[in-house]
Amino acid sequence: MKSFEAICRDNYGRIYKYIFAMTGSREASEDLVQDVFTVAWEKGAAFLRHENPTAFLYKTARNLTLSYLKRLKQYPSQPLDDIDLPDGEDLLETVLRERDRRIDERALVSPVLGRLTEKQRALYSQRYIDRQPTGDIAARQGVAEAALRMRLVRLRKEIIRIVSELQLDEV
Repeated sequence: MKSFEAICRDNYGRIYKYIFAMTGSREASEDLVQDVFTVAWEKGAAFLRHENPTAFLYKTARNLTLSYLKRLKQYPSQPLDDIDLPDGEDLLETVLRERDRRIDERALVSPVLGRLTEKQRALYSQRYIDRQPTGDIAARQGVAEAALRMRLVRLRKEIIRIVSELQLDEV
């Protein structure tokens, strides 16, 4: 039985090339090949006793790479230079608004907003329905704008959790 180090040494380059052929990205390939060997390391003795450790590595590489490519399609990247920001607008706000724009809110409003607290619904309404600036909302609530932005981030996370829990993101 070969040692973990020997298996890594014998297969690292081939697994890297396999992943690179699928992704075309050096950075992604480097990250994914590390993930492959981390999975193998975490399997410990079971990995070393596997009837074909190399096949395990390739299958793990394939699965992790396909998951990566699927996530990439869900959240395609856009070079920052290509983003045209309105005067005084925060880049984060622009990116989040663009992401939110792709969501069909009509299908989600009742079941999702119904599960938010009254304070969360009010904040959602002020920012996303009435389109009030974060500075104005923060001033009315007597909090710093940075604190309000964190509330908005937490609100988005809660909405994402509810959408996932209700399986509305699979529609």
